[in-house]
Amino acid sequence: MKIPTPRIIAALLLLLAPAMLCAADSLQAVADRTLIRELMDRYGIVHDSGSPEEYADLFTADGEIAVSPGGPAIVKGRQALMAQARRDHERFGNEPAANGKTTSIMRHLISNAQITLTGADTATGFCYVTTVVKKGDIGPVILSISRYTDRYAKQDGKWRIQRREITIEQGNGEL
Repeated sequence: MKIPTPRIIAALLLLLAPAMLCAADSLQAVADRTLIRELMDRYGIVHDSGSPEEYADLFTADGEIAVSPGGPAIVKGRQALMAQARRDHERFGNEPAANGKTTSIMRHLISNAQITLTGADTATGFCYVTTVVKKGDIGPVILSISRYTDRYAKQDGKWRIQRREITIEQGNGEL
């Protein structure tokens, strides 16, 4: 008796195709969530010690920052994002370092990230951030304890922040 191998293989492929598609979708979802989490972490590093251009590159061209949930944007667009990065670096940067250069002691510590994919190229996210600074002889001290609530968009294959809402839960107004 001859076993109809091509028919068996075809039947198996038909049965397994939905599972294989789900697995591929799941792998893409894992990859997207990982890339967004890396974006969240990169934000902290770039905001602390990157250039204003690198900071603006983390956002979409029309990216915006608000300081309350659902509130109006206080920073919107590439030029405004770069200006914000410059202000922060001027405020907490340019400390003399042991090697004769200058340094910035501003650290955004990102934690407890939660990411939800809402479409093939869109997502939302939430994380905690503790910002530690040193200003003159003060510090390092905690400047603020906050939450970021974000909307993300994938553009040209890269995830970027479309809107960031910052909720400051505790802040040190003396700094």
